[in-house]
Amino acid sequence: MSNYQVRLMNSFLAKPIKELQALKHYFELTKHDSKTVTGHQTVYSISPYKTGTTFLAAVYSKDIAQHEPMHYLSLKMFDKKFDTFLIKRQNALNLKLECSGFFSAYISELAQHKLAKDFEYILIIRNPSAWINSVVNYWAKLDYLQNDYINTYFWKKKVGVDLLNFKHLSESEQEAIIERLAAFYFDYTRQSRQLKNVSYVDLHDVANYVKILDIKIDETAHIRNDKRNVNKAKYYNYKNDKLDEEYKDLVMELKAKKASDT
Repeated sequence: MSNYQVRLMNSFLAKPIKELQALKHYFELTKHDSKTVTGHQTVYSISPYKTGTTFLAAVYSKDIAQHEPMHYLSLKMFDKKFDTFLIKRQNALNLKLECSGFFSAYISELAQHKLAKDFEYILIIRNPSAWINSVVNYWAKLDYLQNDYINTYFWKKKVGVDLLNFKHLSESEQEAIIERLAAFYFDYTRQSRQLKNVSYVDLHDVANYVKILDIKIDETAHIRNDKRNVNKAKYYNYKNDKLDEEYKDLVMELKAKKASDT
């Protein structure tokens, strides 16, 4: 991010700019159907932020795949008009692949939606310790933002944690946030069993999985390792081997269930 963008996001203009962008996107959606899919049957990567979704979306051109498109508008609208907004949004974007972390908070809604229940989904598996570390360290450095809408609409509203001031909290307050993050991570993963068509992909296998994804969406990926979103600034270090083992067991159970269902 350039110094100019940082200054802009730390100014009073940050929220108005996002609101105008969301308004533009909203009017684009009014031209599209809310009851049927009129374009591509999008494959959705639905694992939460910091699970390799940036890399996955970047292996295809932006007319084929995108990472968190219509981000601000989506976070504001999904709780209001999920069923109709989802399809209008899909038709407007007309993507073959979308990688958006906020879908991890709407798995039940996807599974119960009359159209989305038949879509294909990707869930990227990452150890909870590593995921928690990545999330906390990433948001700990964003305390300069005047409008961290992801913290407001996703972490606070959907997960129940405020990450923006994590490094200023007491040890007990930090531990409570870690526990809540871990609970959410297990919950969303368990909820994925509701989905009929879901692929569980280990984070270290994502590059190899792209070969399968090429066939699914009839495209050819071009892997660029410079698109891996790596956070080098480490503020917090969390490790919980027991938690990681419990999660490994959960994933093995889900993969076994999927294999038995096919």
